[in-house]
Amino acid sequence: MNKANQNLIINSRRKIDILLSFGADKELDTSLNKLIVFQIAKYRSNIEQLQLEFKSFEDRYKMSSEDFYNKFESGKHGDDADFFEWAGLYENHLLYSDIIESLEDAINR
Repeated sequence: MNKANQNLIINSRRKIDILLSFGADKELDTSLNKLIVFQIAKYRSNIEQLQLEFKSFEDRYKMSSEDFYNKFESGKHGDDADFFEWAGLYENHLLYSDIIESLEDAINR
């Protein structure tokens, strides 16, 4: 973690502590939940964009992105630039899905 991130975390924790000390726990929780919901929407939008990009690959190669990625990871596709691009897009999809799951877990706790 770089110095700027460390300072941001320290400053954010200080602000949270101050808000909690003045009894703003419900307002803080509401605000954090709104921020999380906003982030979830952003990542869902990113996934929708990726799905549009998947469509051209799926139509061209007549397979789903999930099937392609499983075959690609097991070495069943060559070194075509399209395959590397498609795999990279799919890895972003997996990453964004994991982030959404983590954010949803944070709201549901």
